[in-house]
Amino acid sequence: MTSSDTSPGGGPRPTRRDASIDILRGLALITITINHITGFTDRMHMVGMQFPTLTLWGFSSAAEVFFLLSGYLVGAVYFRVDRDPAIATFTDKLWRRTGKLYVYNLGLFLVLIPLALNSPDLARLSFYSYFIKGGPSTIVDFLILYIQPYCLEILVTYMVLLGTAPLFALLLRWQPIVALLVSAGLYWFAHEHAWFNVIGGSPVGDWRWNFNPASWQLVFFGAMAAGRYRLLARLERRAEGNWHWLVPPVLLFAGLTILFLAQSWFSFEVLYQSKIRIGPVRVAHALSVCWLIMSILWMWPRLQQLWPMRQCAVIGSNSLQTFVVSVALSYAAGFLWIEVWPNHDAYIALCLASVILLGLFANSYRYWKATRPA
Repeated sequence: MTSSDTSPGGGPRPTRRDASIDILRGLALITITINHITGFTDRMHMVGMQFPTLTLWGFSSAAEVFFLLSGYLVGAVYFRVDRDPAIATFTDKLWRRTGKLYVYNLGLFLVLIPLALNSPDLARLSFYSYFIKGGPSTIVDFLILYIQPYCLEILVTYMVLLGTAPLFALLLRWQPIVALLVSAGLYWFAHEHAWFNVIGGSPVGDWRWNFNPASWQLVFFGAMAAGRYRLLARLERRAEGNWHWLVPPVLLFAGLTILFLAQSWFSFEVLYQSKIRIGPVRVAHALSVCWLIMSILWMWPRLQQLWPMRQCAVIGSNSLQTFVVSVALSYAAGFLWIEVWPNHDAYIALCLASVILLGLFANSYRYWKATRPA
């Protein structure tokens, strides 16, 4: 979803609600970039603390936030109840978007091959070694979405959810409660039965997808239902300037953070936090992150005008393009760290440089979109 998607005329979105969504998506994309770099360095046994992101102090990562906001925007932009578009129109838009994602995913896969060919460790950690050892015939496995390298698997799950969203939309239009119950039932079954997952994904572990679509659909479709009825707009009207609305998200977020940290303090493990099957605790934490950050932005709207927040909004406003670039930057940073500069100082420098480059790309892309011929 892009900033122009929510404006009928193709211009910038006029509401503060949309700005807060873009800011949160931008923060999620920055976190995803850093976490992907950390994925390379940690598995290469880096000595030193990880770059501080919310992932260090909570059950969820930025991927859950990304799916929540993306699902919400699908409902708010393409399937709003007051516009009530035809299912055929809704399907056409989403399937076009899915095709675009497929092309971007393929382009990204091809662009990253040279880095993997020139770094055996990068190829091993990113699972590109599967394609390198298997030869050109394994490209078919990628094209049919059977095997995906590191960082690209999230796009594949997103494609599946976009492609199947019209089925959920049919149920949602007919009977919202039934649609949500069906989604929750599928989630429960997938969560309780690990075998109920798509075969393939990454060529490690149990040989199944790292983001189980049958589980992750609850986050995406649940948010899509909220977007259809513009839930965030209603919450914003009540929360703006009213500090009482900050109390519940602060308490929820603080409680989950303490529970997460207590695992290391008292040597126990909280159940139901699986990432593959997106456990309920992980879902609750992702919701608490979204609720808290957006409540702060609603409570003090002027925060949205600060330069750092505006830069996050620029990154989040064209999330598909910035995500693709973030993956490329993560691979480039991983290559440099593994092959040239494998120490903690370099890790911090590469994380900061990647975020800066991501911001520069997002600004350049926005400028290009604004100046290109209609």
